Amino acid sequence: MPDKDSRNYIYGIHTSNAQLKLNPTNIKRIFIKKNSQNKQLKRIILISNQHNIPLEEVEKDFLTTLSFSNKHQGVVCELNNLSLSNFNLDTYLQIHKSPFIVIFDSIQDPRNLGSCIRTANAAGVSLIIKKKANSCEISPLVHKAASGGLQGLSLLETNNLSSIIKKLKNNNITIIGTDHTASKSIYEMKKISSGIAVIIGSEGDGVSKSLLSICDEIYKVPIHGSVDCLNVSVATGIVLYQVYLSVKKIK
Repeated sequence: MPDKDSRNYIYGIHTSNAQLKLNPTNIKRIFIKKNSQNKQLKRIILISNQHNIPLEEVEKDFLTTLSFSNKHQGVVCELNNLSLSNFNLDTYLQIHKSPFIVIFDSIQDPRNLGSCIRTANAAGVSLIIKKKANSCEISPLVHKAASGGLQGLSLLETNNLSSIIKKLKNNNITIIGTDHTASKSIYEMKKISSGIAVIIGSEGDGVSKSLLSICDEIYKVPIHGSVDCLNVSVATGIVLYQVYLSVKKIK
């Protein structure tokens, strides 16, 4: 069996198709359910052959063990090993003068993180920065929840968010924090003509106070009903689309 400590896996028909469509060269090998008559799996086999991607037909239990899930739908892709910590932020900032960035501060649930990544992709984010410690890893379950949302995005994992944020600010990127106790609503956000980075906090504690202290602006998602708060993935969608609209207005 492949070494799970040095490999990166995604699973599921939709997620695998997204990878095949957007970046097939990053697929090292595909494991597919043996003797399957599923038309979508057969299509994956066809496309993998077109791209000369090695393919192995295996038992269902092998796929379950490989993906740590029984929801693999008969397919698991092994990606080329990527180091999330080796992303070159300086090069990125040279290329992207007015980027749209989201920073995840200690999101711990893989489904929440995957959903947030999918939303970030849809909202036009080009770079995701996530805290490494006290945060879930980019696991097969995150890939599954993101449903292809990681394709086309740059990704940086770090334990020093403060220094990263300071570098962003030095490159004329406005830092937006989110906090339920903020005095301003996200709908009161003023127009921004520079690049922008939005910080999204953890499910329980939100954005850390140390990061909030270096934000340029802090906004909340207003709650008009009886609930105390929104799920982090829902709040992420509201915030990122409102930010997109605020930036788009000045273009």
